[in-house]
Amino acid sequence: MADFTFITTRLATGAAISSPDDVQQLIAAGVTHVVDCRAEFDDGQLLASSGLSYLWNGTQDDGVHPKPPDWFGRSLAFALPAICVTGAKVYAHCAAGVNRGPSTAYAIMRALGWAAAPAEAQIRAARPQVGLAYAADADAAIEALGYA
Repeated sequence: MADFTFITTRLATGAAISSPDDVQQLIAAGVTHVVDCRAEFDDGQLLASSGLSYLWNGTQDDGVHPKPPDWFGRSLAFALPAICVTGAKVYAHCAAGVNRGPSTAYAIMRALGWAAAPAEAQIRAARPQVGLAYAADADAAIEALGYA
């Protein structure tokens, strides 16, 4: 069973896509765009014939090295135009749906104009297990990239 949670009606976050059944569950939920934040795996082959738009923007979940603005920038350049299309839904994920995927979803929300505290609260309310280890990096990226 796919492990994903919608944070808003058009933005979801969660864990790895690991089977064709997971892909079908995302499609059934209306997901149209996928951002894979894992360095250790690329969903490209799994999603190749799905019709979903896909970005592999992998990075390590090391909890030590800050995630640079350009890493967030690639996800934002992909997700923001998508989320502005009527009916489109974006899924930002990592391996466990705790740090990289939720931090990317947080960056998307911040770039869309959400203030930090409400964005974090919305994510934590929808998906309590999140760590958001890279939220401060996302805030710095939002400012550096001119979204703030």
